[in-house]
Amino acid sequence: MEEESTDYRSDTNLKTDIREYIEKRIQLFVIEIAEQLSLYIANSFQKILGMFLLGGALFFVLFALAFYLGELIGNFSAGFALVSLPLIFSGYFFMKKKSKMVTENIQSEVIGKILENFESDKEKK
Repeated sequence: MEEESTDYRSDTNLKTDIREYIEKRIQLFVIEIAEQLSLYIANSFQKILGMFLLGGALFFVLFALAFYLGELIGNFSAGFALVSLPLIFSGYFFMKKKSKMVTENIQSEVIGKILENFESDKEKK
């Protein structure tokens, strides 16, 4: 009778230990995913800030070029029109082009980086 009681307690302890182990593994997985996501967001923020600064610089360069061409031609409106034509054509080209390839490349890059970081964390353990 005592053996059955002891076996029952050890089974209960084993079930509790397994449940706690699974809960801890889930928590660890969530923490690792959050870490990878925060790393990706931090890197993305840095790239977006860099692109924003480059975009601002490009804006001022194009503005100066428009004034320069306008002065050469003798008509500031024509200078701005000449500078805006390549931008209009490239914008039209990118709007009409299918973005499936770009989207797939971005998705594969993001998933690859997350899996790469996840595997490197796994090897560290």
